Amino acid sequence: MNEEILAIIPARGNSRGIARKNMRILWGRPLIEYQIQTAKESKYIEEIVVTSEDDKIIEFAKSSGVAVRKRPRNLSEDSVTLDPVVYDALEYMEKRLKKRYGVIVTLQPTSPCLLPSTVDAGIEDFLSRQIDTLIPVMDSTHLYYKEVDGRIVSDYDSRMNRQWLPRRLKECGAFLISSRSAVGKHSRIGEKKAFFFLNQIEGHDIDTPTDWLIAEAYLRRFRITFVTSGTKAHGFGHLHRVLAIADRMTGNEISIILAGSDPEAEEVFISRGYKEFLRKTDSACPVDLIRETKPQIVVNDILDTRLEYVKSLVGEGYFVVNFEDLGDGANAAHLVFNALYEKTKPEDTHRYGYHYECLSDGFNTHSPAKFRKTPRVLLVTFGGVDQNNLTCRVMEVCNEILTETTIRRIEIVVGAGYAHMSALRRRAKIMSDPRISITQSVEDMAATMRRADIAVTSNGRTIYELSAMAVPTISIAQNDRETMHLFARYHKGVRYLGIACTVRARDIFSAVKSLSESPSSRLAMYTAQIDAGSSIREGGAGVVDEITRNFRSWSNGNRSNR
Repeated sequence: MNEEILAIIPARGNSRGIARKNMRILWGRPLIEYQIQTAKESKYIEEIVVTSEDDKIIEFAKSSGVAVRKRPRNLSEDSVTLDPVVYDALEYMEKRLKKRYGVIVTLQPTSPCLLPSTVDAGIEDFLSRQIDTLIPVMDSTHLYYKEVDGRIVSDYDSRMNRQWLPRRLKECGAFLISSRSAVGKHSRIGEKKAFFFLNQIEGHDIDTPTDWLIAEAYLRRFRITFVTSGTKAHGFGHLHRVLAIADRMTGNEISIILAGSDPEAEEVFISRGYKEFLRKTDSACPVDLIRETKPQIVVNDILDTRLEYVKSLVGEGYFVVNFEDLGDGANAAHLVFNALYEKTKPEDTHRYGYHYECLSDGFNTHSPAKFRKTPRVLLVTFGGVDQNNLTCRVMEVCNEILTETTIRRIEIVVGAGYAHMSALRRRAKIMSDPRISITQSVEDMAATMRRADIAVTSNGRTIYELSAMAVPTISIAQNDRETMHLFARYHKGVRYLGIACTVRARDIFSAVKSLSESPSSRLAMYTAQIDAGSSIREGGAGVVDEITRNFRSWSNGNRSNR
């Protein structure tokens, strides 16, 4: 690249929208510092000059190590446009350094979200086109109006959806790239010009207090990479927790890595609008792929992690958050959430208990079930896999439940990973009872639970979902790990029957019959579920707050990694 490039940053001391805007502190730094730093980090900009009439801005620019042009008085008024200001600074630098620049980049301090890589891409685009001016723009296609002689006139031919309107582009103030010949006292836009498209964030310009608030929200965003896994053999619960957290962190820069997952796992995210955020790998420890996403925070929801894997992430400089991790890697993570399996003396970095459950959105949009003195609906659901086929065990006593209790409808819901669907349907066909329904992969589980008076389930996350919907619950542990779920074993809203290998079909029937015949027992369970459910519903928000607060504390105010 033979052209010498000068960046000019015009910064007045006052402004009409926000007083002394350029020196106000935005997310820990003076507003003007963002563009000074952007210019410094550019691969192509040789010199930088700040032009201002304000002594404080001039002093700050000098302390930042860039050149300064104190504006003449005639260029310091509100009515003066940027063109003569930029031309004055250009002439000043050329006379001072006795050189002539080939390319002039005007960087306005009111666009703090502009990245150095974007400026460099603009410079490369400018030089490749042989043009006079490169104008950054954003798509601003909408239905517009204008006022003509006191009348409101539509600025479109016919009303139609936005995607069918003629495209309209809005010039951004973030930067302007001009050839030396195009820069004069009254213009920086030459005859040959082209557009450079900016995204909504980098093109955001601060003119009003609301703009300031939005810019600070942009700058506070995190780069978060979720690593998760889902298979039919082990279920998709991890995917749904990641979705619940990612949805709550909308607006941040999110990447999702599916490690060793079935194709159906990908569909879970695509159906929720996360297709562009997805990456796939067969590796169980995808450090190289994580590195490509350039995260600040890495969230692992893959069950037990290895110490070497988590240590490698910490060594890369990432803030590491793990979920449901009972492996050695949990000891090296910065933050661990385990809503299911609690310890009596948790480490300072670990968060245990139902307060940290992350429910999907449906459980916050549906109100809890109402208590009915006479129970009519029994819900049977053993999670996504049901490894012991407890569903069929309950089917053995469905006739007795329908004839010897007040239950009049049994709703059976199995997950996508349930491997015994054919046997279950054969049994249902033999029974041929319209009061028994079987559904696989319910779309709105919260609504299904809300209809139930009693539920039978295993000791997984479904326990918390039923609690959120205030359903008195009978639970069975599928394996040794699930016996560690203390909420399922000891909470007053749940009647725990033990581990699957010790629970007979007759035990399940007895528990359902006992609850159906005792309104006072069910009411006590219902009340306990209501009490815990309110905290469980807030768990997702609490988890996001914990991650945010702990990351900010860990990063110790470092704002350089934008």
